[in-house]
Amino acid sequence: MGRKDDYSIQLENVTYLAPEDYAGTTILFVIQGELVVSLSEHDLSLGEDDLVVLNHNEAYTARGAKDTIVIRLHITSPFFTSYYADYFQLAFDCVSSRIDPGREKMMTLLRKYLAEMMIAQSHKAESSKLEMQSALFQIMLLLTRFFKKELPAQDGVSVHDTRITRITQQLEQQFDEPITLQDIAEQEFLSTSYLSRYFKKVTGLGFLQYLTQIRLKHSLEDLRTSSANISQIAQKNGFSSPKNFTTSFKAHYGKTPATYRQEALAGGVAVAEKSEVLTTQTKRVAQSPSILARLVSYRQAAEQVHFVDEAPFEKKTISIASSKPTAIPDAMHILTIGELREVLKENVQTQLVMAKDELSVRYVGIRHLIQGSTLLPDKETDEKLPTSSPYANADLAIGYLKKLDLGLFIRMEYQEIAVDEEAFFEKLEHFLRHMMHVFGRQFVSRWYFMYFEKHLTVIPKKELQRVYVRLRAVLKRFDVRIQVGSYLPFSERREAPLSNHEWMAETANQIDFIAFNANQNEAVDFSKSAHEEFMVTRDYVLSKTRKLKQYLRSHHLDKPLILINWNTLTGNTRYTNGTFFRGALIFQTVLAVSSEVAGLGFWINTELHEDEWKERNIRLDGLELFHFFNGKRPAFYALKFKERLCGELVACGNDFVLTEFEDGYQLVLLNCTHFNPLYSVEDSLLQDYRKESHIRLKGLLPGHYQLRMFQFDRDNGALYSMYWELNSRHGLDQEVLDYAAQASVPKLSVSDEVMTDDWSFYAYLDVNAIHFYEFRRTI
Repeated sequence: MGRKDDYSIQLENVTYLAPEDYAGTTILFVIQGELVVSLSEHDLSLGEDDLVVLNHNEAYTARGAKDTIVIRLHITSPFFTSYYADYFQLAFDCVSSRIDPGREKMMTLLRKYLAEMMIAQSHKAESSKLEMQSALFQIMLLLTRFFKKELPAQDGVSVHDTRITRITQQLEQQFDEPITLQDIAEQEFLSTSYLSRYFKKVTGLGFLQYLTQIRLKHSLEDLRTSSANISQIAQKNGFSSPKNFTTSFKAHYGKTPATYRQEALAGGVAVAEKSEVLTTQTKRVAQSPSILARLVSYRQAAEQVHFVDEAPFEKKTISIASSKPTAIPDAMHILTIGELREVLKENVQTQLVMAKDELSVRYVGIRHLIQGSTLLPDKETDEKLPTSSPYANADLAIGYLKKLDLGLFIRMEYQEIAVDEEAFFEKLEHFLRHMMHVFGRQFVSRWYFMYFEKHLTVIPKKELQRVYVRLRAVLKRFDVRIQVGSYLPFSERREAPLSNHEWMAETANQIDFIAFNANQNEAVDFSKSAHEEFMVTRDYVLSKTRKLKQYLRSHHLDKPLILINWNTLTGNTRYTNGTFFRGALIFQTVLAVSSEVAGLGFWINTELHEDEWKERNIRLDGLELFHFFNGKRPAFYALKFKERLCGELVACGNDFVLTEFEDGYQLVLLNCTHFNPLYSVEDSLLQDYRKESHIRLKGLLPGHYQLRMFQFDRDNGALYSMYWELNSRHGLDQEVLDYAAQASVPKLSVSDEVMTDDWSFYAYLDVNAIHFYEFRRTI
């Protein structure tokens, strides 16, 4: 395998390429001038940098001009079939001027490898043959992975029939034996006449012609390298006689075997097919410095383009007419920061501004309002009017929040109230009275208060109910518009809370909302590594939400739900939490749950989250939007993409969303990957979860559009990738940290597209990647 006669490549000034029976795959790559390729049904006009792949048994002619320079690569059918068994069942759809968007980088790679073959050929170095073979196999890989299409059925031929592949492989292995068409027909239980027609229809060559080409191909090596005579070489390669060998050789190559051997030993020119010499008007082009520079430019253009390993392929048709337009689900976003005094920190203020402006955050979640360190202790003084206030820090913090128009979502814990219940309520009333006076009733009336007691509690339900009722009464006295609700620890597996928390069913008329947690990690036993253990978490958050709603309805507690803490499956350590990119999982969950709940909660950043829990392991509790140094975590961009959606949902599935708005369309593609995250540290395993999609959009309004595409994945926007890339044993300083935060953004590309009502493109999505497309109509 791999002899030069298995393929041929030349750089030519093409005036005319005459029609032939092409038993193989041909690539024409125009590097200068223009070339018109005439096929059976249409003509293709190729300009500079254009290329076309012509399939086996596809007749064509081509006309150029005096300045037309073309790289012409021909790969024989027997050679291609020996490496790709389905060669005859498929064709390659590859014309650079009409490829679907998303295939551009594959075309860039094709140009690169064609140029590399020509460069290697010109060098004539010791390694040139290896370099040419390497580039050739890369070309074949690109064609078979990214440009193949199934052939339409022909009369009497099934595209799924592997018979021809089996026969051609047998001919390659037994070419030196006296094999006949009748032998193969009997073996395949076919008539000789039917097999003859069938073979010619699929391969483009008659049976004997195909077998003769294989025998001639193998004979060339013997003529070049062995001392055997012509008769011995003929017999060794399956020819019935030396005369038959000589006749066939001269008909195919335009010279006798003896002449070829003499020229080969003398360093003569390579074999050219007789038909090409007689009918085709071309002239080989010497590789001048300007030509070599042009070839090198194709290699340089592909420096930033990497070969995409084979990924699962899917075809997806998305039609606007397939469903009734619906509103994009919207839930208020709550950003938990811990204690109120954290608002006074500069980095927290920066993050709050970003969260409000970019993520539509409306409420700030705080804890330990009365018993924490925000409210200052009263000091004894002989002043008639004290010059210090216990609310000094609180006033500054809440004043800042009011300026941003951010309300408070306050967690009131039973355990804090129970330490000294009377003192707690006295302080709470003083605090509320002060807030009403300083910031106004209108602002305070928007606040939410969430009563909280942990899942496993020994407190009787009557006691929990009594304290809640008192808390509600105190808050409602200040303003009935203040929302007062309770956290409900709900078991997804049991589909019910523990008995201590069943008091809420008896107090339904006094509850404004129900808060809950939904964490996929709750359902996993991390001591086990079986894949099935982790599959139970698929759609866990949505499933738990719906089960909770069903329970509440059955107990006449049909109240607004607020998902205050939640997570995707991340594993059992902070390490896998960083390594396992999960952008698509977060986006999918946010979109699905937003239609079921009134509110959705997030943690502000890693630092405050860890500080809140002190020595406790918080690896599973909540999604953080920011890192320590204002870097944006995957949850930030996933939520930002959801907030960018506008208009109405016109099509939606598990891995895509299509909206239509006044000026165009938005399409989100997701590669939601569910697997054991403990394996996510193995990059080789992650590669198996990448996905290639051929997307077909139907029902769009035809016209000219500007296409903006955001790519968000492990390598484009994930902070930890940049963090590890820039890290060293000496650590990171502020300059490097700032650069990492600024550079870790989704990749944006912009192009102009002319779209029809049936438009398609290709997309390659990494593990849990998000691709956000925005089609804006141009005026």
